[in-house]
Amino acid sequence: MLYLIVAGGPLPDCAAKYIKTVSGSTEDRVIICCDGGADFLARFGIVPDMVVGDMDSITSEGLEFIAKNNIFTERYPVEKDWTDTEIALGKAGEDAQIILVCPLAGRIDHVIANLSLVLKMKSQGRDIKITDGITTCYPLCGEDSVVIDVSSFDEPVAVSLIPWNFTEPVKGVTTKGLYYPLEDKNIEAGSSYTFSNKPDGKTPEVSVFIRAGLMFVVTTIAN
Repeated sequence: MLYLIVAGGPLPDCAAKYIKTVSGSTEDRVIICCDGGADFLARFGIVPDMVVGDMDSITSEGLEFIAKNNIFTERYPVEKDWTDTEIALGKAGEDAQIILVCPLAGRIDHVIANLSLVLKMKSQGRDIKITDGITTCYPLCGEDSVVIDVSSFDEPVAVSLIPWNFTEPVKGVTTKGLYYPLEDKNIEAGSSYTFSNKPDGKTPEVSVFIRAGLMFVVTTIAN
């Protein structure tokens, strides 16, 4: 089962195209919207299966969209111990594939919180990634790997490897399909050594393997 979790905030329009493309590729999927994310989906006529949150940022148009489409809603108090995004992520089954669609620009505290939440879930064995339709972050934890199809990008793409733990390096980093390859390297957090790499242009895929550690593999349009 695929869960698309759509958060509120300033999502770019291309996120709607991404949601439609991914959700249209399988019938076995659930779209859960967080609070003001309903305003974004309403603009593009995307009807979610559920809306959750405290409803403190949704507009009257968003509420009308929910009522018109009879969308199941779970309302929570404004003063609570979890963000709307965390509540929505908790709806996904343990074996689900999860894509969190949320802003990766704007409120930096929200961005960092969501990245940390995604990495935490990955460390718990969950299948999850985060995107805004332009930038996609793939979390890696422990002995782990990811294979990314870069053939679909119409524009030059940057690929960065970002360690997320200052107490231990990411160990045994090996890549294939990158212009500057790595072979069994250890990477320390806080270094820009593995930032702004790019596909080598010889293969449609980029793969990254690590033996241990916490790291994001980030792809984004290089403009």
